[in-house]
Order: sequence, then C-alpha cells, then structure tokens
Amino acid sequence: MQPAAGPGLGASALQRYLDGDLWSLRNELRRLLGGCPLFRHRYDLSLDEMRALTFQRVKFTMGLPLLKRAIQGQAEKMKNFVSRSLVIGEFLSVADMATGVKCEIIDWLFGGVARSLGSPDHVAKWLQPLQEQKYTGMFAVTERGRGSKVRGIQTAATFDLSAQVRILSIVAQSLCENAEKVCIGNAMHGDCAVVFAQLIINGRSQGLHCFIVPRDENGSLYPGVTVIDMMYKEGLHGVDNEILVFDKVQVPRENLLDRFGSVAPDGQYHSPREESERLSAVLAVLTPSRLAVTLQAMGAMTLGLMIAIYYSHSRRQFGPKAKEEVRITEHQTQTLQLMPHLAMALALTFVSRCAGVLLDEDIFYGKELVGSRPLQALVAGLKACSTWENVNCLQDCPECTGVMGYMMENISGLKCDTDVFVTFEGDNVVMLQSVGDKLRTSFLASDVDSVGKLAFLLKAVNFRERVLQRGLVARIYYKVVSKKEESFSAWNACLHHAASLSLAHIHRGQLAPLSLAVKNCSDQEDQALLMKFCLLYGTKLVFQEQAWYLEHKYLTQASVRIRSQLLDLCDSVKDDALRVISALAFYPAPPQPLAREAARSQRREPAAKL
Repeated sequence: MQPAAGPGLGASALQRYLDGDLWSLRNELRRLLGGCPLFRHRYDLSLDEMRALTFQRVKFTMGLPLLKRAIQGQAEKMKNFVSRSLVIGEFLSVADMATGVKCEIIDWLFGGVARSLGSPDHVAKWLQPLQEQKYTGMFAVTERGRGSKVRGIQTAATFDLSAQVRILSIVAQSLCENAEKVCIGNAMHGDCAVVFAQLIINGRSQGLHCFIVPRDENGSLYPGVTVIDMMYKEGLHGVDNEILVFDKVQVPRENLLDRFGSVAPDGQYHSPREESERLSAVLAVLTPSRLAVTLQAMGAMTLGLMIAIYYSHSRRQFGPKAKEEVRITEHQTQTLQLMPHLAMALALTFVSRCAGVLLDEDIFYGKELVGSRPLQALVAGLKACSTWENVNCLQDCPECTGVMGYMMENISGLKCDTDVFVTFEGDNVVMLQSVGDKLRTSFLASDVDSVGKLAFLLKAVNFRERVLQRGLVARIYYKVVSKKEESFSAWNACLHHAASLSLAHIHRGQLAPLSLAVKNCSDQEDQALLMKFCLLYGTKLVFQEQAWYLEHKYLTQASVRIRSQLLDLCDSVKDDALRVISALAFYPAPPQPLAREAARSQRREPAAKL
C-alpha cells in the first residue's frame, strides 16, 4: 500500500489548504504514525494474536500526549476539541482501522456519553481517568432484537429499594434472548460499559437511561454478567465483539448518568424533561460519533483511491497499433469510475469540516445538541452518504487495479473493514428517514453565493431539494388530513420519497461548502484545479438524477450536455488526480505489510506499488 515517490507527494500549498486550520496536528500525526513499526500491517496472525496486537496499538495510541490532550479537552469542553478529536480518529483509522474503531468506542462512545449524559462528578470519575489509561470503556446499546429503534430496547434496569441497608442499587436484567447486548466492541479488554436500558421504578418505566456497569476492583466481571465471544467477522478482526447478558446485575445508584433524569435515595424519580424530550436528548449525543464514522469512511475511501490512481498512472495496456501502450488512466471507463469518487472525497473533506466546526461551537458555548436539528440532520445524512460512497468506491477501486487490488494488503482489506460502517451508529436507511423527518418542518438553507459556472449546478440541486420537500409535506398532509390515515401508515407510505429528499438535502449540503472552499482558495492554480473537481461533483449529482430533472422539465436539451460534460470533466482531471490524491494523503508512505516482504525484495519493484 505504498506509492512510490511521485508528483505531488510531500507538503504543498494544495495539501496545506486541504488540511485546513488543523494542518499542524495532521503533520504531527503523519510523523507519529506514518513510519511507526507497530502499525505495519499483518495478515499472518490468528484471531487472538490480531486482537492482542490491536490492544497494543490502542495502548500505544492512548498513551500519546496529543490523545491525552484530546480526552482532557473533551472533559473540559475546550474549544475545537471536536474537530481535533475527529482528525485524530481519521488518521488512526487509516493507520489501522481496528485501532481507530476501538479508540472511537473508548473516547467518543464511552467517553462522549459520560461527558454528555453524566454530571460533573461522573465526568471526573469516568472520563478523566481515561487519560492515565486506568481503564478502557465499552458501549452497549444494540440488542439482538433491537438496533436502530433505541426507544424499544428491552434491557431493564429496576430500582431496588431492598438493598438500602448497605447501598441503593439498580438491577440490570436481560429479560429475554432478544434483550442481549450484541456486537459490543472492546468487551474483552474493556473495564466499564455504558449500558442503555429502560429505567423501571415501582413497576413503571421512565424510559431510556444510561448506566455505568464496571468490572469489580479485581478486574473481574460483575456477578451476573456473561460475555460470549462473537469470534470471526467479515473484517475488523482486531476488534473484539462480544455478547453481553445481564442476570440480576446490581450496580450502585450513583452509576446512573443522571443529567436528564435522576433517582433520589427514597426512589423518587426526577427529570426536567418529558420522556420524548429525554430520548431525543440522549440520542443527540451520538451526533459527534456519527461524524467520526463519516471521517473514517472518508479515510478508507481516500486511501483506496490513492492506490487505484497511482496504479492507473503506472500500468499500461492497449493503445494505437504499432505504438506504445497507453496508461490505463487514459481509458475513458477508468476515469469515469475513479474521478467522481475523488470529487466526492473533496466534497466530504470540506462539508465534514464545516460540521465539525458547528459541533465545536455548540458544545463550547453550552448549546445542547438536541436543539440543533439541522446539524443533526446534516450529520446523519453525511454518515449515510459517506459510508455508501465508501462501499461503492472500494468496489470500483479493485476493479480498476485488476487482481492486485484484491490482495488483502491493498484494497480488499479496507473494504472488509469498512463495509459494516453502513450500520455503525444507526442503519443508513434509518439515518435517511431521520433526516427526512426533520426536513418535514425545516431544512438547511444555503447562504453560499454562486461561483461562476457552478451557478446552474447549485440551482439545480437546490431546486430538487425544494421540490422533494414540498412533495413530501403535501403527500403526508393528503394522507393524514384528507384520507384520515394513521400517521405511521402515512409516513411509511412515503419512506421512498423521504429517502430521496434526504439524499438531495445532503448532496446540496455537500456541493455548497465545496464551492465555497473553491472560492476561498487564494492560490489561483489550486483554485482552478479545485473548481474542475467541484464542477465534476455537481455534474455527477445532476447526471445521476437526470430522469427526475427531465420529468420536472428542469432539463431539456441540456441533458445531452450534462452527459458530455461529465465525460469531459473526468478526462480533464485525470492528470491532476495524482496531485490531488497526494495532497489528501494521510501519510507520505502508508505502512507496508510484512507479509511477502522478503519475496518482494527479490523482484523488480514497479513504478507504483499497490
């Protein structure tokens, strides 16, 4: 996975611009992780050995001063801690996806929930000690019978007054097989789990709450906790996923994260919010981790593109008769497969950065995320779009590199590790439904000025979003008011329309920041280059919905020009792709696998390795 030195590798004005304000942090991560022997890829290990190696990598990573500062920043809600943590997670995932995922579980999921749902005492007790690696955390929400529908979780946590002689306690119970917590990452090495369960007091459910279930002082599981290893998966073999079963597990009352709901010693429940508001507030804390998944998917996609683009510029095949064969990047089908993905990677770079800044501002100024419905919609949609794009990109990249692309050390390993992202932090289809639900009453308005030739494309994607939004509201109104249908049936009958609206909303939300980034680029040469990719991305958005635009008479003869423009733009950027992908590169020299290293050294190296 190590491209040979070539045009664009190393620091450049374009790389500095794409790195953004946190370029110094990115350079520090390149220095720390780029050549670290611990992160050399291994494919000759058993499952237990792979997990042990990942655990070593996590310990090394958590011990880095910059990660300790990131955890401290999260505990104290320092300015820009979200953006800095997202960059760290992105780089870790490119170095080793399993390490990045485990660190996300410990930092964003366990630590983030403790910070967002706990009191200052909870933060001091459970979050700050992560800096000294006194323990690591787990995140237990998904159940065998419940995934994205968190409201219906069946694990019960019953307040127990009978134990008041020594300590008031809450008893966690998996009431049936469907209530078992599944796919719990870091469960072998984790010392504490944040467990989502229905809080029951005097026989009445108070709704979803979160509890800390730790190991005891000897590091053993609490009595009544059973851990079942889920063993082999498609990828992420370094992440130990287990099933957690609770059987009358007693935890102290103080382990209830009580920012939105608390229980007094006498069993009286108090909450400043109604149950539906509490649920929304609890689910809103997942917003930063969903954005983290977006950056992890973007990192995998960028690395896959780096391999495929370098290969395309070094491999030659076919050409004019009696003349030298041409590079495969000269073939139209090759550029048509790869260049739109590269344009999408650029769009994701800027829109995810904007979302991170918005999250930073909300958290720093004490604004609750539950009140930022447009931001939640943007992040949920980005998570769905980016992970689906990653799946498609990492399918196209090996196809564009031949059999070498299917080596685990090249693109196949990335694909196996990231396919599951479409279900991380919420199923993608459900994410789009949540975006559509928010767009029934509001949407993110673009205040970005049109940029030259982008005016038509920006207006087109804006037109599609507005028409779909009006159509969704009209359909639901007709079904509920005129036909007197039950609200769920009306919404369920409109899910396809809602998903289309959600995608249109996110596509418009990606094109606008990219066009703004082009406008703000001070280097004229880089600005012209980014403009071509911005035009390519906008053209792709219109082209893939060409039938819809024709149906709504937005395109007439322009439909032919859109197709020609897409092909022309793919051709025009193919020679610039090396420069752009090098500027997006996380490391000058990505870690090379140990497997077959000796065999490689005995044969002539190609101009660019996969």
